[in-house]
Amino acid sequence: MQLPKDFFDKPARDVAELNQRLTAHVNSYNNTPLASCSGLSPNQMADVLYRPLSAAAPVRLQSTLPDAVLDQVPFFRQVEELLRLVQREKVIKLTATGALPRKFVQELYEHGLMRSKYVDEGFIKLNREFDSPFIEIAHYLAHVAKLVKKPLGKLSLTKKGESMLVAGQRPELFRLVLEVFTGRLHWGSFDSFGSGKSQVGQLGWSFCVYLLARFGQQPRPLSFYVDKYVLAFPNFLEEQPPTNYWTPATFIDHLFSSRVLYCFGKWFGLVEIKNDSLKVGDEPTTISASPVLSQLFVVSPGGKG
Repeated sequence: MQLPKDFFDKPARDVAELNQRLTAHVNSYNNTPLASCSGLSPNQMADVLYRPLSAAAPVRLQSTLPDAVLDQVPFFRQVEELLRLVQREKVIKLTATGALPRKFVQELYEHGLMRSKYVDEGFIKLNREFDSPFIEIAHYLAHVAKLVKKPLGKLSLTKKGESMLVAGQRPELFRLVLEVFTGRLHWGSFDSFGSGKSQVGQLGWSFCVYLLARFGQQPRPLSFYVDKYVLAFPNFLEEQPPTNYWTPATFIDHLFSSRVLYCFGKWFGLVEIKNDSLKVGDEPTTISASPVLSQLFVVSPGGKG
């Protein structure tokens, strides 16, 4: 933020008046839509970063989340099915590595919530929890959210987990799953790009929801969203050193695609991706917002940008 050139043209009578004028200018700036943030103001971006889903934030959860909507969120449903499985079995003896036994992994996969072409076409045999990151991360989140416990390698529900399966608690469980997924799991563990501690995609995740809500009514290329994200968070380009395989820009493209679109976006049912398995001669991949996004979130309109 810079002061206007004529700010000191009119001398202040005293320090109090100068402070008053400075405060007015800062408040005006903080509430002005920025093109670099696709129309959100600095105050709104502060909510995006530090108070996502709060009452004043530009992205908030809908006041009601009907079952018909929650049923369309694959990752939430996978967590829910895992909890129901543990509730049914009462206690599940985990493997030596702390993972679910094969028969339970296969049972969870057969719900069909997130199919893998590699499993379905026989390239990967579903023998271990590791073979399905979707199930593996759902299991991990259940631990982080304190919905399950595993004393002596035996998995069971906590009291919190039991309470979340009571009728009428699905919206509360969804909010918990969303908050833990976005705030307590490191998205860098979802990909294989050797991205270390990079926060690309996870930092400002609700800004990505805002972008999809604002611009996702028509199909757009991945680069459209990456460009707007990098414009709002330019430091990511500076912190990514070039390698023998990637330029910083290309690396961010891959991280954004892997984390925001294919994990967060698809797993939570927020995006529709056309031609995500390209063959020679296919049209380029395009992304649009799914109807579920507006059923889960209230998104404030931004200014110009």
